Amino acid sequence: MTTTLYPGSIRGSHWYGDSYQGDLMDPNVLALHTTEGTGIVSYRDGRDAPNLTARPNFTTKRFDIYQHFALNRSARALVNQPGGVETNTLNVIQLELIGTCDPKHKTTWGKLRAGVDYIYWPDAPEWAYDALAELIAWMNVHMGIPLRGPSEWPAYPSSYGATSARMTFAEWTAFKGICGHLHAPENAHGDPGSIPFARILAKAKAIVAKLNGGGKPPAGGGSTTPKPQPTPPAFPGRDKFGPGKSNRFVKQLGERLVAKGFGSHYRVGPSETWGDPDRLNVQAFQRSHKDLRGDADGLPGPLTWKRLFS
Repeated sequence: MTTTLYPGSIRGSHWYGDSYQGDLMDPNVLALHTTEGTGIVSYRDGRDAPNLTARPNFTTKRFDIYQHFALNRSARALVNQPGGVETNTLNVIQLELIGTCDPKHKTTWGKLRAGVDYIYWPDAPEWAYDALAELIAWMNVHMGIPLRGPSEWPAYPSSYGATSARMTFAEWTAFKGICGHLHAPENAHGDPGSIPFARILAKAKAIVAKLNGGGKPPAGGGSTTPKPQPTPPAFPGRDKFGPGKSNRFVKQLGERLVAKGFGSHYRVGPSETWGDPDRLNVQAFQRSHKDLRGDADGLPGPLTWKRLFS
């Protein structure tokens, strides 16, 4: 259920995946941080970076997303003690929200104003919660992150240190869903504080319900006509795939694997050149279908192609 890049994300000089590869993972947790600042930073040139940073855009009332590591690679923003519980590397996508949870900056930060120039996350404008809910919904649909999380989100600074909200090693290992930095063991940080998690989660669930066809009908009543399904493209032939092959069909195959949730072995994304990640992703897809398991060799044939594009 994994892909590697968040759609429309900004990379460039903020991409650190080439310097710190990280561990390959199959994400099932989304951890929320706050930067305790008002702008994008370098995270010590990537040494402390999350997978994504969300910068609230006060003009568009949406997020500008900066991507630092692939979504199927471990990030570096949590404390991870040697010999302790795995934090960064335990299937966790990490998201930094630019802004603060410190009540010292509830209304102003120097000459800056909360809700106008920066976000105070426990009491943010509703559009900021909508943007966060959209991102969480995407994580559920495309990454399989469960839409659930802890009920306890204490206010900063009481959220700092060893609180009742901090998970034990066993709780952390078993957890799947959305949590905060304040919940992670081996960590003392208290961000993102008392964000209205239940409200944000309800928004995300409503978005997912609509995406799945279970939402309210459009304004004006009536029902929508389902879009006709596109005809699968013709299978280009076995000779287009395998070691040494480089063509547009290899990339087309890779993009479809990612769309179907079978792109976990790509470090950055599919390309026109066949590689071992292509074989492993095809093999994983084949093993997920009963009628393909008997010949899960990682090379697409007509039936694999048909199932992939159906």
